[in-house]
Amino acid sequence: MKCIQCGTEIKDGAKFCTVCGAQQPVQQEEKRFCKACGAPLKQGGMFCTACGAKVDEPEQQGSPAQAQQHEVVQPAPAKKKSAAPIVIAVAAVCVVVAVALALTFIVFAKPKDAVTASQGISDGAGETSDMVEEVAPAQIESSDADIVADGTVSLTGVVEISTDNRLFLDFGEAFSIMLKQDNAWFKMNDVQSAYLLNSGVSSNLWDELPLPQTVLVKGELRLDGNELYLEAQSVTNPDGSAVMTQAEQTAPAESPEILPQSDDRLLTERDVSNLSLREINYAKNEIYARHGRRFQSKELQDYFNAQSWYRGTIDAEDFSESWLSDIEKKNAAFLAEVEFDIAPNGYQLDQ
Repeated sequence: MKCIQCGTEIKDGAKFCTVCGAQQPVQQEEKRFCKACGAPLKQGGMFCTACGAKVDEPEQQGSPAQAQQHEVVQPAPAKKKSAAPIVIAVAAVCVVVAVALALTFIVFAKPKDAVTASQGISDGAGETSDMVEEVAPAQIESSDADIVADGTVSLTGVVEISTDNRLFLDFGEAFSIMLKQDNAWFKMNDVQSAYLLNSGVSSNLWDELPLPQTVLVKGELRLDGNELYLEAQSVTNPDGSAVMTQAEQTAPAESPEILPQSDDRLLTERDVSNLSLREINYAKNEIYARHGRRFQSKELQDYFNAQSWYRGTIDAEDFSESWLSDIEKKNAAFLAEVEFDIAPNGYQLDQ
């Protein structure tokens, strides 16, 4: 049967609609009651669902017993009060369903523990209403949202760590965001922070970012359950310059290596495009110097002795190529090839 108020399909014989709660008209249908306990019997049931007593089969059509069955039989007055808990239970279910439906449209855009985390580091981020509402397409252009997030956005804030060890970006002030997600638009009010995810940032920076740190993050916003995330594609200082990691901030400024990356990745033409012939030769020998090799060339030995990171402990004749990694061997060969492409005899060391 369908509800007379909202048209929802409901159980036959129901007194109230489980969706809108409207009372349904009493069905003028034949009813049977258990002879043992007086409980209503289901149509066609062979046993009572209340006490389990077997139900007598209905008489054949046209018999006196069947005529009596079509009369509306009222249960004993003492049994009537058992219907009240059923009505109360149905009403309670309606309330729970209504509350559950309402909660599906409300999420919290601020990290749930960001206030606690911020209070342990700064003055606290404050609380927000964090209401999210779906916006009809016709209302998008007239929306007064501070940010329209349909793709990449740029947000400045302080990177901090939450109480459950997650990075989040605290914007410092609350604003509203219009966010497109899954082909629908949502407006978030009083947004003050978002969890950070690494979408394209160097893992070294991500792992060693000094905290707290004011940065400019470019990336895409997305909602996941009751949390707002910013998938960071780049992280820079607010002026656009590169952010220094903790290791870079504590490293000595003098004596930098020419190609510090030559021991952990293969080099390319781009890495050496701005190097002189002498620097290419030094960078090639830099690979061996990291392993403590000493050099017969006085020029090379004097150069590496001046580097703060160099510890020469192995004479040239005692050094073994097997101590180099495959990447280092390939980079040494690559630099030698570049060197002799520039000059047929390579760089001439001052002996």
